[in-house]
Amino acid sequence: MNFIKKLDFKRIALHCFYWVFFLFFYVSNESDSASYHDLIFIYTCKILAQAAVGYGLIYWIIPNTLNKKKYLLFIVSALGCLYFVYALLMTLKFYYLEPKFPAFFADWYGHKMTVPERLISIQLMFREFSFITYPVIIMGFISFNRKQQRLLKLEEEKKSMELKVLKNQLNPHFLFNTLNNLYTLTLKKDDKAPEVIAKLSEILDFVLYRCNEDYVSIEKEIALIENYIALEKLRYSENRLDILFTKNIQENAKISPLIILTFIENAFKHGVINETEKAIIRLNLESNKQQIIFSIENTKPKNEFSGISDDSKIGLINVQKQLNLLYPKKHQLEMKETQTNYTVKLYLTL
Repeated sequence: MNFIKKLDFKRIALHCFYWVFFLFFYVSNESDSASYHDLIFIYTCKILAQAAVGYGLIYWIIPNTLNKKKYLLFIVSALGCLYFVYALLMTLKFYYLEPKFPAFFADWYGHKMTVPERLISIQLMFREFSFITYPVIIMGFISFNRKQQRLLKLEEEKKSMELKVLKNQLNPHFLFNTLNNLYTLTLKKDDKAPEVIAKLSEILDFVLYRCNEDYVSIEKEIALIENYIALEKLRYSENRLDILFTKNIQENAKISPLIILTFIENAFKHGVINETEKAIIRLNLESNKQQIIFSIENTKPKNEFSGISDDSKIGLINVQKQLNLLYPKKHQLEMKETQTNYTVKLYLTL
């Protein structure tokens, strides 16, 4: 009962239909040398030989030899299987089919040969091999195509799961930093706190509900960036921060959410927090039919002695992984550091 439950009856039916189709194809192309009943019987025997080679190759020889890169063993096994089935078919024809259906085999090329002659006849082998293998080739192509589709589906599922994990790592990181900003303002009992909550609610709406997709419109990403910048500007007075965000959007393209925001967070973290003088941040975002170009430059605090923190490194590594998944061979990330500035440029090919 367990064996029956494991059977894929739909697949079995499709395979049966495949061979029945060939059976009727052979029968319909024959002359009146035999009755339809005889033709069905003869070609059923031949189709059994074709099926034996096909299933032997696809389900046993190829998985155990070719898929394991045992190429010589594959060639020997495939030829051995083909010759074994050929020998059985020739023996069956000589001792059973030809005596029973002499009219059908009267014009067959090898009917005057003995069994030993048939087994060593190169010309007869080529003729019979071509007959035996051409349905097998079609079957193999279908099997290979289905396998490739399954592999592509598995790769897409793996990619989707990996992206979900990366975003789940990035979103809490971003939200934690934003909540820290709000906490600082509430401690100061700053009148700007309600405005921060309003901006934060918009950001939360984006992060929690709109970041589940692999790509969002660039306009939505710009709105998120502007809300984030507005939050940060509420924290710092004009004598502490000089920030400018310029845009040149010729094409409303789509972009992976939060990719850009990580670089902006790092600019504030390393360019503003530790700066005792005025910090400068310059952002630029361009979009056309060919690509999206994002650049950000921020000044380095004069009193900063340490490099990039571990948290920032995790964020940057996370972004790099997302870029590799979403923009394989279609992105270029440039990061430069001088004594006074950090610069990041990101090119995304559409």
